[in-house]
Amino acid sequence: MLRGRKVLGISILLGVVVAAGAGFGLAGLDPLVKASAARDITGVVGEERLAYEQNTIDIVEQYSPSVVAINVTVKGQRVNPFENLPPELRQFFRQFGPFGPDMRFSEPQQMIRAAGSGFVVNEQGQIVTNYHVVAEALQSGSTNLKPSATITVTFMGKEDDLPVKVVGADQSYDLALLQLEQPEDRPANAIPIPLADSDKVKVGEKTIAIGNPFRLNSTVTMGIVSAVNRREAAAVSGVPIDFIQTDAAINPGNSGGPLLNSRGQVIGVNDQILAPHGTFVGIGLAIPSNLLKARMDELRHGGFVKKARLGIQIMSLADYPEKVRSFLKLPNQGVMVVAVAADSPAAKAELQSAQYAVTGDGQQWPVGGDIIIEVNGKPIADAEQLQELVYSKDAGDTIELTLLHDNEKRTVRLELAVLKQ
Repeated sequence: MLRGRKVLGISILLGVVVAAGAGFGLAGLDPLVKASAARDITGVVGEERLAYEQNTIDIVEQYSPSVVAINVTVKGQRVNPFENLPPELRQFFRQFGPFGPDMRFSEPQQMIRAAGSGFVVNEQGQIVTNYHVVAEALQSGSTNLKPSATITVTFMGKEDDLPVKVVGADQSYDLALLQLEQPEDRPANAIPIPLADSDKVKVGEKTIAIGNPFRLNSTVTMGIVSAVNRREAAAVSGVPIDFIQTDAAINPGNSGGPLLNSRGQVIGVNDQILAPHGTFVGIGLAIPSNLLKARMDELRHGGFVKKARLGIQIMSLADYPEKVRSFLKLPNQGVMVVAVAADSPAAKAELQSAQYAVTGDGQQWPVGGDIIIEVNGKPIADAEQLQELVYSKDAGDTIELTLLHDNEKRTVRLELAVLKQ
């Protein structure tokens, strides 16, 4: 606050100086000051706009009607905040008015509300959003709504909240596909927004984000592509995603909305922000459109998409201190199997987890387990590479692991599967 007051004070002082100068003329000013005086700027009026501005206006006018506000409501259980009070205190509170039928204590049902954004993606009027926007309303591991939940969407300029159902949900990549319960309710101007080839996105391109931050419907922000292939873990699953980074303002409520390029194509689905202080600091992350394309068939097929797993916890050997690797004669690359989940593909293939730990550089390092050095005959450098390979596969796919244990190699084949929750 003090800093704000200082800035405000300086602004007022400068205002006085400028006003005084304007009132008394410039004759007494130093020539250097005269030379640096601000030049007049000709205002842009009517249709005389910069092409850059007009491009943004055209895109917004064409595709804002295709972006929806998503409203999620979940009713909680009826609660009685007085039920644990002694009888004499209950009687005391009755004097302030009835608390339900027959003077029974009751409270309105608690409500959990969430909001986000989405956009029309195809001619069927289906709507893409983030899984985390609708997750609270869904039964665990399902696309079915909880009995007490509703999901509705609102189109720009419309007042009606239109109910939708969740066609498909992909928790791993934080994507969901919605369908209007009455598809004919989709406004005629809510046309599908085309998807770009996100592999061709370049740093420095213009970006336009359309969404509903803080329930401010149809808000438009603009920026540039700040980075591509920004590897971060998806907040809802921990699955690594090569995000598109943008400085276009993205805030709570923007999740699920489109990030567009200057051609009016979706290059990404706005997903999350890096906010060290809880507020937007210029780093927004969008799921690349090519990843959305790759998941669309499964989303349209319907149901809750669960990624296949090996069923292991791992650590990169490259992260181990060199003295630990040298002492135990461990390879410099590969991954240590730290733990194996019961009834998992890894357990059925009899992978061995770490048996003990050694201390190095003040940290415990699990050792004594199988070391994965190759997958399908290709060397594995670290845990990230193994994760990426597994996440690219589907349940039922078979992979071959080359394992190292006590300096002996063995090869196992296993079938990836969805782990039980």
